[in-house]
Amino acid sequence: MMMKTRVAAVIFAGAGFLAVGGGTAALASSGMPAASYTVAKATAGPAKYVVLNCAFKAVVRPGTYTIACADAGTGLQDLHWTSWTPHLASAYGIFWENDCRPNCAEGHIRYYQSREVLWGSASVKGHPGWRRYTRLTVIFTGKRRPPVYVLRHGRVVATYPLTQTFPAS
Repeated sequence: MMMKTRVAAVIFAGAGFLAVGGGTAALASSGMPAASYTVAKATAGPAKYVVLNCAFKAVVRPGTYTIACADAGTGLQDLHWTSWTPHLASAYGIFWENDCRPNCAEGHIRYYQSREVLWGSASVKGHPGWRRYTRLTVIFTGKRRPPVYVLRHGRVVATYPLTQTFPAS
């Protein structure tokens, strides 16, 4: 079933333009009915930027953030946000991870001073006009850094990088 919508349109010497009326935006040009160019209404205001938590709920400036959701083995706590902009969000806080020694169930939580940067952009399903950060980079600011294990020449070797980048849920 089609609903009729009133659209106010004015034509300037055959040039196209955007006309708004009756809650609908339409593009009109000479020789064509304005109603045939109905487009979606733009969202008002700036985009809302969020990060998704483990339950895929949108949050802004969280105090804690779990990076490894399945086993909750890696995360951030005591976050203090210094910026939250459309290009990036930055904070300082504590990075923690389970060392999984001798195994993850009996492992110990280790803590590291850090700075965090959320960046990248994607839409948020079900929330038009919202954007979510897609990447998280952790920069270790203290003397200690967590090990990252890599395969080198057939052997597993611990490295201690200054930064680590993760997908942001």
